[in-house]
Amino acid sequence: METKQTGWTIIFVFAITLFTFILFSILMPPQGEGGVLILAFSPVLLIVMLLFYQLTVKVDRETIKIRFGIGLIRKSWKLSAIESAAPVRNSFFHGWGIHYTLNTAVYNVSGFSAVELSFRHSKRKVRIGTSEPERLAGYINRLLEKDGRI
Repeated sequence: METKQTGWTIIFVFAITLFTFILFSILMPPQGEGGVLILAFSPVLLIVMLLFYQLTVKVDRETIKIRFGIGLIRKSWKLSAIESAAPVRNSFFHGWGIHYTLNTAVYNVSGFSAVELSFRHSKRKVRIGTSEPERLAGYINRLLEKDGRI
């Protein structure tokens, strides 16, 4: 199974900011440190946007894999280490991107819907953003049931 969560807000904000920087560079040619800073910062914005514009989740019989944007940032977990998956709602404080709290890691690019993974021999949890939390959690739990883990 594969799901994708597109960060439209991230894309919009970064695209508008990048467009504004380019427009300022054209209308007011770079002079001094401020102009150089705008030109130097534009590629950084583009790179960050490419890294975080989307979150792809792939689940197979052995692993859960996530990939941000163009795929340079990725993470995976063995299904054998997972106890259960549950659809959850992230709070505003969980934010977007990659965040770590005391016992929870959050991977998200848009919205507040997520799947929370609980692990067999650990108190830590992982929340993965998705636009289909019930479907994704159900699929993971069915795989765990087939292996006799739930």
